[in-house]
Amino acid sequence: MNFLVTYIMRNRTSAVLVAIASVILSLLLPPVSYLSGAIIGLVTLRHGSREGLLVMGIAALLIMLPALFSGGAGLVAVFAAVVWLPVWVLAVVLRHTVSLPVTILAAALLGVVCVMVIHGLLADPAQWWRAKLEMLQPVLAEAGWKSEDIEANLTTLSGAMTAMLAAAVMMTPLISLFIARWWQALLYNPGGWRDEFQQLRLPHQLVWVAAAVVVAAWFAGGFLQAIAADLLVIALLLYLLQGLSVAHALVRQRGLNVGWLVGLYVLMLLLPQTTMVVAGLGFTDVWLDYRSRINAID
Repeated sequence: MNFLVTYIMRNRTSAVLVAIASVILSLLLPPVSYLSGAIIGLVTLRHGSREGLLVMGIAALLIMLPALFSGGAGLVAVFAAVVWLPVWVLAVVLRHTVSLPVTILAAALLGVVCVMVIHGLLADPAQWWRAKLEMLQPVLAEAGWKSEDIEANLTTLSGAMTAMLAAAVMMTPLISLFIARWWQALLYNPGGWRDEFQQLRLPHQLVWVAAAVVVAAWFAGGFLQAIAADLLVIALLLYLLQGLSVAHALVRQRGLNVGWLVGLYVLMLLLPQTTMVVAGLGFTDVWLDYRSRINAID
């Protein structure tokens, strides 16, 4: 990994070449798109917004030129706008504020904007998503699903699609930025990313905003309730990140094996309800300050 990061930072040409290679590789392995965004994030964090924008623009242009002859230029533009540009924006925020909480809130704002735009443009987002998801019906039927199960699952999924999209808009560039920050620490500040993440603490005032969203999601009606229900996912992700920060810090402070963290992430994948527990850990940390309490015991 050090070799790759060092090569990216060698000069602009190296960064552009790796960015192009990562885009091509992401067509075969979609998760590589996180690394592609991280390249733009790393250049921006280290050399500034102008250099990050140049690398992004040159790479997009070089990919787009041959794509013009194959009709894929539009896809390249979409990739740059969806994958690279949000990471660049967050990297600019982090570089200028030197604040991980502020940057995470900026990412959450992207998710909020996504929710508001969808609800502003569509009278009934769930119904719109349902129409788009109908194409899955014959596929699921051929796979042996019962018609009533297909109907129930498509209805559930259509109601959750706006929140899922907002979560992706928030977390996709944020994950790339986290990788970029880790790479930056590898080269210039060993251990810096670990310390920065483990000290993550969201603003106290955010608790009241999250509480208002919960109340609106449960007790409001109509348009307001629909928006609040989607925004609730963003609030959950915010405190999930703080909860993970607390978990990482506690494992380090107590000298526990890293296997505890591996087990936590595996459990979150296998049992999604675990994310609620971790988010609850992050939410209650606002008042209980677990990290300070553990330090006090030591």
